[in-house]
Amino acid sequence: MEVKKNKKDKNSKLYKYVVIYIGTVFMMISPFFIDSNEGKVGMLIGLALITIQTQKTKQYNLSLLNLVGFCGYLFSLIKNL
Repeated sequence: MEVKKNKKDKNSKLYKYVVIYIGTVFMMISPFFIDSNEGKVGMLIGLALITIQTQKTKQYNLSLLNLVGFCGYLFSLIKNL
């Protein structure tokens, strides 16, 4: 039982700090550099991480918006290369 609890706590911390906080930081910082390729990559990473959160909370409308935004930034990034 103790092993399962430790694994669950570790997954919870991983989800909390990587998916939620790092994704949010990327989404907050990247718009300031959106004209560069780094800004677009930052948005792609942020949207991918935030989509994990919206899937876990079953907010499928936001997942769809994230997917559309991801496709738009990916198209823009490919067009700039």
